[in-house]
Amino acid sequence: MKTRQPLRTALCALRMAAPAGLLAAALALPAHAADPEGRLHEIQLLSEQSNAKARLALLDEEQALTAGSSYAVRLRYLRLLRRIQTDAGQLPEAYEVNERILQLAEAERDRVEVALASVVRIHRQLDNNDPYAALAMLESLRARFRGLDDPGFLASLELVHGMAYDSMGQYDRALGHYLRGLDMVQRHPDLWTPREADLRLALARLYLNADDPAKALETTREFRATGPVPARIAASLHFLEGRALVGTRRIDEALAAFDRALALARANELRSLEANILGNVADAHLKAQRYDEAERAARVALPLARQIQDQNSLEMAQARLGFALFGKGRMREGLAYVDRVVDALRKTGANSDLASLLGEKSAALEQAGMHREALATVRDREAILADLSLNERNKAISALQEQFKAKERAAQIDNLRQENAVKDVEIRNRSLRQAVAWLAAALALVLSGFVFTLYQRSVRTGRRLAELNEELAYRSAHDPLTGLFNRRSFQERMRNRTAEAAPRVDAADCFTLLDIDHFNRINDEYGHAAGDAVLVEVGRRLRHAVRDTDMVLRWGGEEFLVYSQGVSPAQRPLLVQRILHTIAATPVLLDDGSALQVSATAGAIALPLAPGLDGVSGWEQAIALANRALYKGKEAGRNRGFIVAGLHAPAGADPADGLDLHLVLPGLPAQA
Repeated sequence: MKTRQPLRTALCALRMAAPAGLLAAALALPAHAADPEGRLHEIQLLSEQSNAKARLALLDEEQALTAGSSYAVRLRYLRLLRRIQTDAGQLPEAYEVNERILQLAEAERDRVEVALASVVRIHRQLDNNDPYAALAMLESLRARFRGLDDPGFLASLELVHGMAYDSMGQYDRALGHYLRGLDMVQRHPDLWTPREADLRLALARLYLNADDPAKALETTREFRATGPVPARIAASLHFLEGRALVGTRRIDEALAAFDRALALARANELRSLEANILGNVADAHLKAQRYDEAERAARVALPLARQIQDQNSLEMAQARLGFALFGKGRMREGLAYVDRVVDALRKTGANSDLASLLGEKSAALEQAGMHREALATVRDREAILADLSLNERNKAISALQEQFKAKERAAQIDNLRQENAVKDVEIRNRSLRQAVAWLAAALALVLSGFVFTLYQRSVRTGRRLAELNEELAYRSAHDPLTGLFNRRSFQERMRNRTAEAAPRVDAADCFTLLDIDHFNRINDEYGHAAGDAVLVEVGRRLRHAVRDTDMVLRWGGEEFLVYSQGVSPAQRPLLVQRILHTIAATPVLLDDGSALQVSATAGAIALPLAPGLDGVSGWEQAIALANRALYKGKEAGRNRGFIVAGLHAPAGADPADGLDLHLVLPGLPAQA
């Protein structure tokens, strides 16, 4: 088995060679009792046992360790301090130390250390939830340090690339970068950063983000099996194991893992990790509907998050507390906490987290019977999702443009180097006029060929950029799994709908919203690969069941939407009936030969409604009412559809309070 860290090996050897009391005494020696190099080594060993004590020692002894010391000693001091603060979750302080490293390295013209510190700078873009800007900066950094064959720099690039793609949801690309970085670290175990632990933990988080908790659990346990790890790493491993166990619905085992992580975090003063663990403990209790325990955990996390000024942990604790109060029937009190987080996310522009939180809020309001508030929350969430889709596309285009510009600048630098080389030759041979003339002619031909080659490359690059833009436009309009249209393309269609001829009641626009029945059970019993296969097959059957002119899209998760123009009142129940029958007629065959019987529940509505029925004019309201009809179908037993035929709400009331519904069953005549 390959040794993962020489430092850890040295620590183990020291423990075997000396009693624990002698080791503690050695680590407690004052700074003046040893040379700076030796003292820094002692503090480095101490950090493997207690991150908090090592940090205090570094800060207390900074003057003694760095005053009058060599560049190598000052650099080692700052790198150790940056690592310890990062492990403690004190990222702002760690970034300040990184700026000191950058200034020191630039003054000493240490190109390798400047490159490494520049990579750390990119982490800030990821902390600000802007992976596209991080990728553009990485492209520029590659051009700036082209030819720098330093394994630490290259491994750091792989790690940050993986983190960027992980946050964008491109998990296959992220996995490739992480594995290449891990291979470099294992081939060069003396690297200062990144460490093997950083990459192993990043891999586990990747699998959690990709909704593969079983693989995340396997990754953490394989890492622990390689040998003992420092307390701070062990705390993170237990925490990630707890999150993975929550994902597999093994709540009690998850809580036990969280307890182990919490004990280590408290013992080592990892307060940011402690607050995060408590928020996840509250979330685990919520999933098990243990609302009293969830409330207690969230209330413990709140003051800690405020004290360390960790905004993410604070928002998570407030949200979990709000939902715990929802579960106990204290809706108004819970809303105060949840809405506080909604306002904070809205101010910071964290639209992805905001949309997720609004989805949880609308479900809780619906379950509590607060239908009007739930409908308003659904509309708010849909507007945010529309903005988020547009912003993501704009950021992706900007990132592609920045990457193209960085490559163009690199080509220009190479061209300038070629021109400078030509000028040097011309100056050295000025006395030989005839030779210069022949040389100039030859160089002109070479340069012409070089310029022509650059032109051809530019044309190919421009063509490739156009292809990427076309591919990006397609991906931004289609669901990557099923190939169906997505929400963004539908919203664009709805914006154009206002410019088209107004539909008539006898040939209206029909919106049919569908939800696959018992989809979570399919994922739990057969796995997410089976769930994906069901989604793909249902999408194919929907396309087969409707007209070529109808628009079929994946609305989200296991929900689909069919938009049909020119549908008469007599045709609507037949359309819904055909859709339901096509989905449920035959089982879905899986790769392992299993056959799953799949059905769906539908809610449908047409615009405009029948004459004399006011209150619904926009497609957003129509889909919200179709969603209410779908819920009625779920309550009535699933595998059926309800068509909204009209409204009978009292004057001045919300339209969703009263619906006239027609029942449609698959394979049977439509019934009133």
